[in-house]
Amino acid sequence: MGLKRSGCWALCFLWAVAGGYGEAPTFQSLMSPMVLPAPQRGMVVEDAREGDGRLGITTTGAEMTLDIASGKAVFRQRIGVLRPVVSARLGEGFSGGAVVTHRAPGVAFVRFSGPRVDLRVNGDSLFMFHAREAVRIEVARAIPVGFEASYGSNHLLLDEFGGFGLYCSEQALEDRYAPYGDTTAVYDPPADAVLWVGVCPPKAYDWERSFRDNVVWHWSREIGYPPDETLASWAQWGNMALLQSEVMLWKDWNLAFEPRLGPGEFARVRETLHANNMRFMVYTSPAYFFQGTALENRAFNSFENFQGWPPVNENGENMEDFLAAISGVMTTLRPDGLYFDGQYYKNPAALYALARRSRAIVGEDGLLEWHSTFALGTDLCFLPQADAYVDFILRGEGEDGRYGDFNYLSYFVSCYNTSNSIGVLCNNGPLPTPPLVRRVLEANGRLHTLVRWLKDPGLMSMLDTEYRRKLVPGLRDAVEMTSALRQEGLAARTARLLEEDRALHAPPAWTRAVMTEAFTTMPAWEAVISPRNARALDIDGGGLRIQARAHTYAYLKEPLAQPVSGIVVKLRQGTDGGMSWGPAVLLRWANGRSLRLGLRSDGKIQVNRDGRERLFAGQDLAGWNWLRARWLDELCVIEHSLDGADYRCLLTYRHGGDYAGPASELLVGKVPYNGKPEDHSEPGKKGTCEIAEVVVY
Repeated sequence: MGLKRSGCWALCFLWAVAGGYGEAPTFQSLMSPMVLPAPQRGMVVEDAREGDGRLGITTTGAEMTLDIASGKAVFRQRIGVLRPVVSARLGEGFSGGAVVTHRAPGVAFVRFSGPRVDLRVNGDSLFMFHAREAVRIEVARAIPVGFEASYGSNHLLLDEFGGFGLYCSEQALEDRYAPYGDTTAVYDPPADAVLWVGVCPPKAYDWERSFRDNVVWHWSREIGYPPDETLASWAQWGNMALLQSEVMLWKDWNLAFEPRLGPGEFARVRETLHANNMRFMVYTSPAYFFQGTALENRAFNSFENFQGWPPVNENGENMEDFLAAISGVMTTLRPDGLYFDGQYYKNPAALYALARRSRAIVGEDGLLEWHSTFALGTDLCFLPQADAYVDFILRGEGEDGRYGDFNYLSYFVSCYNTSNSIGVLCNNGPLPTPPLVRRVLEANGRLHTLVRWLKDPGLMSMLDTEYRRKLVPGLRDAVEMTSALRQEGLAARTARLLEEDRALHAPPAWTRAVMTEAFTTMPAWEAVISPRNARALDIDGGGLRIQARAHTYAYLKEPLAQPVSGIVVKLRQGTDGGMSWGPAVLLRWANGRSLRLGLRSDGKIQVNRDGRERLFAGQDLAGWNWLRARWLDELCVIEHSLDGADYRCLLTYRHGGDYAGPASELLVGKVPYNGKPEDHSEPGKKGTCEIAEVVVY
């Protein structure tokens, strides 16, 4: 295989898509119709037309109709079901009209005036609104909510048949996100900001390929180039191989992709696999590629005295170097494709550019797999329009506790009716069991075959019975029936959640507090203090004062043994330099779930659900802040106030009943993000913060 692109295609890729060498791609840099203009993976712009006061644009997966005078756009899904999924109103409409400046298979471009807004539409059903001047954009869902996830001002809402995503260049923008509300989000972007609306799925699911393509997955700390007889033995278990052994595969896996044992050995592996009718992918990683970055000194090339995996590139500043390196791999070493261990999970623009440019490098028929357990942010948000360019999406590493959650398997892992790439469960920890395999197939997920499993005849027999023999056309009927049945209950459930949402956004209905602690004297709670801190806790002026090093723990702990419905804390950052070790309160339930509300020295407010963080602007660094959490049967709302009276909503999310049981303990003070008595490796300077009151209802 080779690079399959035209001269125009190649010229486009010579563009500095990121805006310059060593700079990460931005939403703005992807707006030009000259960047990434050609269609890929069969996703095209079918039509773009303006007339009779309306703008209509049709892609493979979506249709947008925009009334120019009112500014209201309706986005309809075209794959699987034909229906509206979301609407957006841009300001009060466009007094100056709309002009379609580009119509091509890969991109359409429209200029609006009065106010000035540019719209770029890609064949993958990504609608990119560039506010040349400030304009309010109000978004309202038109589907029930089966799944929702967020990262900053980026949101994804899905039901069984599809859905939509919202992605904003201003990731800290307060957007009044309310997934179950009448209005989903309200964006007030400043001039030059960009908002994406992505309709999914952007392409059809390839059922035949999902039955046919089975990947044998090799990883080892000892060997990157297995002998011929081993390679040949894999053919009975799959038609593709994944050679992941990063350290043993490459001489300097963080800095360059040069075969550790030389190009001759690489060629031997390639020829042996091809002789056995197997295609293969090799390990590369944009996240762990450190050449030309500040992380170069963290590179390692041996497991001797292994100290753990290094940090990662989060935003895409290394993209140009990385793409040059993998271009060399594809042209010189000629594998059939590439496996990416982690992507740019903090930058949607970089994630999208990476997907499209990598696809161009491996070619339309080449293989591309993303290991993407944390796709966008630190939890379950993702970008289907990026994933759509990838053959396999590998998710779930280390998340064994979520495998029993069918929503997790169906919406996040399987990719079915989201990107419609082939979603694979990364169960490289505990061995698969028959119930897990059945749940994965019911969710339309797939499994790779780990090489170490081949040594267990009983396991392989079970997988043959429960997995391989069920990859037949009848599975499609079963999956579609399951989806239809689950969809039937979503409207009623969403209505119930909307009622909870309205109740939680009304004033609290609490009747009594089960605990009020104003810290006028030191309570008889257990003190949990890092050895790095001496006399960290005392009472000063009617509040708990914590004097401790920035990234260390120092808190009080009190048992609880009853159901609770909310918590309020009054706290001040002061001179404390803590970030995820800042002043906070953490409530833990008997079922192990936890919720932490706290402040950070960068001026952000931090919310941690089971250790996973969300950050919000608006903290008063010098004064007092009130943080409040309230929950009902399924929903929880997090709020912030600067006076203890007027609260603004930071976050609404579904706890799904996790907070219904008895609480087990309350932690107050410099509580780490994960609620464990652990310091950061760099303790930081000493500072002081205060907590004036905690009330549990």
